[in-house]
Amino acid sequence: MKTTRLFSLIASSALILALTGCQSTSTSSVPTVDLGSHNYQESSAESSGESSSAEISSAGNSSEQSSSPESSVNSSSSSQTSQPEVPPNDDRGMLSGSIIVTGDGRGMPIFGGGTGATYAKAVNAVKEKVGANVNVFSMIVPTQGSFYMPKDFTMASEWDCIANVNSQLDGIIPVDAYTALSRHVDEEIYARTDHHWMQLGAYYSAEEFVKTAKISVPFAPISDYERHDVEGYLGTLYGYSNENATMGKNPETFVYYIPPNDFATYYMNPADTDFTRGSMFQNMPVGYSYGTFMGGDEKVVHVTTDVKNSRKLLIIKDSYANAFVPCLTGSFEEIWTADMRYLEEMQHFPNSISQIVKDKGITDVLFCMDTFSAVGVNASHLQGIV
Repeated sequence: MKTTRLFSLIASSALILALTGCQSTSTSSVPTVDLGSHNYQESSAESSGESSSAEISSAGNSSEQSSSPESSVNSSSSSQTSQPEVPPNDDRGMLSGSIIVTGDGRGMPIFGGGTGATYAKAVNAVKEKVGANVNVFSMIVPTQGSFYMPKDFTMASEWDCIANVNSQLDGIIPVDAYTALSRHVDEEIYARTDHHWMQLGAYYSAEEFVKTAKISVPFAPISDYERHDVEGYLGTLYGYSNENATMGKNPETFVYYIPPNDFATYYMNPADTDFTRGSMFQNMPVGYSYGTFMGGDEKVVHVTTDVKNSRKLLIIKDSYANAFVPCLTGSFEEIWTADMRYLEEMQHFPNSISQIVKDKGITDVLFCMDTFSAVGVNASHLQGIV
């Protein structure tokens, strides 16, 4: 592959993912070819100016996650030790549009790595402001490439990247979604045709978070949820692949699960003066099925539940967390969500994470997003909302 084609692929991936809320870092990996010792670097996607470039085969430095001695929650159970083994994907893949597509029509964006310094600095600043009595968690979610990339392609290591970001955190409790997901790679934990995970993947990660947060309420088995299937789903990756024929012939079933407990969902859009009650699960066209979860990203969401444990959670998120929220309605008394990309636009609601914590009596703050957001330009939004 010529260098010009490499940079063309990088630019295409970054633009398309940015438009859909899953923004790329400024570099990306390519099929395994003889590139010698070249380390392709471009300018940083992160506003602090650090390099988010990566070696073709890996990114970041593997290190132990930081603990949180101040917090009332013991973080030792979620510390990364060694990368879990995942069975290799023997299927061959192809470059199609800006993504990799496998023989069974599974699409994957290509992760290029990054330091995550902007993200870590903002998360640490929130912890410093909210103090020792509020637990602050970080859960950076790997993308499907970590588990399903065909053997003839490679990309930056999301495991190393997450570990590197965690090593920069101070007093923050890491949540190891990577290992939790790795135990279920033979299940439908990621969409095949969309850059998001499926709710089943979010469920397993929520289970890990609840364990890490030491929630006393039993975590409901997925069999207790009400399952709904939407047939014929072709998501965002189908478009990114330039409507790859193999993917088009293999649409998937989009599955969502309604929790068994009682809860109420309230929404506030940027110009609203108050919250309005609505459904957590909204009717959407088949091609936008991921929007079933809370209808999108732009609003602040408040969920009240039948749980009585005095735990109030604030989730600072990208779109990955939308499928995650329903899985926590049986674990927290209240859940608030704010998308880091849009919180500044709110006209009648606090634009500051620390102010929300103070005003709403928040006991737990969770930063929940995928790797692209944590080390890419999305993280720059955090600087203005600490």
